[in-house]
Amino acid sequence: MLRFDEIRRYSRSMKPTTTLLLAVLLAFVVWFIAIDQENPMIREEYSEPILIEVRNMGPGLQSVQDLTNRTAVLTLRAPQRTLESLHAEDLFAIIDLANLTAGSHEVEVEITTLNPDVEVIALEPRQLRIQLEPVISRFVPVEVEIMDSAAFGYDWQEPLSEPAEVEITGPRTLVSQVRSVIATVFLRNAKSQVEQVRPLIARNAQNLEVERVDIEPVTARIVVPVVQPPGFKEVVVRADVKGLPSPNYRLTGVNVEPQTVVLSGSPSALREVPGFVETTTLDIEGATDDVRDRLALILPENVSTLQDSVLVTVGVAPLESSLTVTRQPIVQGAGDDMRITVSLEEVQVIVSGPLPRLELLGPEEVRVLLDLTGLLPGSHLVEPTVVVPEGIVEEGVIPEAIEVMIESLVTPTAPSTPEPEETPDTPPPAESTTVPDAETTGTPAPPAEETVIPSPVPEPEQTEPPPTETPETSN
Repeated sequence: MLRFDEIRRYSRSMKPTTTLLLAVLLAFVVWFIAIDQENPMIREEYSEPILIEVRNMGPGLQSVQDLTNRTAVLTLRAPQRTLESLHAEDLFAIIDLANLTAGSHEVEVEITTLNPDVEVIALEPRQLRIQLEPVISRFVPVEVEIMDSAAFGYDWQEPLSEPAEVEITGPRTLVSQVRSVIATVFLRNAKSQVEQVRPLIARNAQNLEVERVDIEPVTARIVVPVVQPPGFKEVVVRADVKGLPSPNYRLTGVNVEPQTVVLSGSPSALREVPGFVETTTLDIEGATDDVRDRLALILPENVSTLQDSVLVTVGVAPLESSLTVTRQPIVQGAGDDMRITVSLEEVQVIVSGPLPRLELLGPEEVRVLLDLTGLLPGSHLVEPTVVVPEGIVEEGVIPEAIEVMIESLVTPTAPSTPEPEETPDTPPPAESTTVPDAETTGTPAPPAEETVIPSPVPEPEQTEPPPTETPETSN
């Protein structure tokens, strides 16, 4: 180990240029260490997969594999701040198919970045195996697949497709796998011809869908004839209802479930059926509510049906009417220290509802409320609120607004006036020279002068003053 004196002699023997270079180098090292501590280099896997873009595929070629959604996972090395601000749009994964012919190829995945500070140190996958094939086309007939059945007593016949065949385009291997183009149709218990526009699907010999082939057009118009075979006839069910509901009630309808039935029999017997069959009789005399019952069907001879009864519902409802009632408004929300004056003693309310309910409407069931909550003293136009019982509907109120006068019963108190400050007493006026008494001098004393303060109050009527006695003088 060198001693301090030796180091000192060595430093003195160095040339000035060497010393300067050494100082710059040391400064650079210190700066690099400081920068690295503040923004260190980081190696990590990028969080977002990068979509691989296919470029320069040759004309007339197409890949058997689906390359549209292939992605690459990258491991990057860059300063921490750079990685934190990096976006997926700054990275590109590309496979270049230029000059590649039909066949199988191993193609390298190329990565480019817009930021030169970012280094790609790992990539998965590094290569893609791609099968390129010539694009071919051929025509395939459209087949219709019926997914369910027509209604009972109905049959569907051979479907028709427009167009009858479509063009299939794609890689040779995939196009050669297509055995049929299918349009699926649902009849959903149809009783007449079904017409639908349905999408087309290419399928192979195992009835599996063949993807990555183009179908032109992509849809077809399908027509499925639905007919009724001989020996069957669909007719309407007519319910036999007799009687009338209770007074003030009315019929709202007759519902039959099912509304039609399919009869079976000989063609001659079915021709005699007029297009409907009737049920047994349902009596609704005096009904005040819906009447529901299961009724048997009355069938002609030599005719049968799988369903020999139907559910019949006869709707019965009260007659609707309207009524005008007169009510006195009820004030709410007013304080005890308020005097309330309502300009109208009575208002008219129009209500509607079932007639039997209106006839039994009590006076307390319809109320008119005037809500004065939060209103200050003064004149106000208040819209009344009408309260009606369940089943009754308010149609309107006359008038729509009522004038209400609110007065406060609290007497306002005058503000207290502070007492005036006491002022020092005014000294009495100085006594003038003493005047001798009349008794002493024998001369009457003149009356003392008084200072009169004028007042704005009008002077009262003057009366003649009483005579004043004159003191006698002594001789």
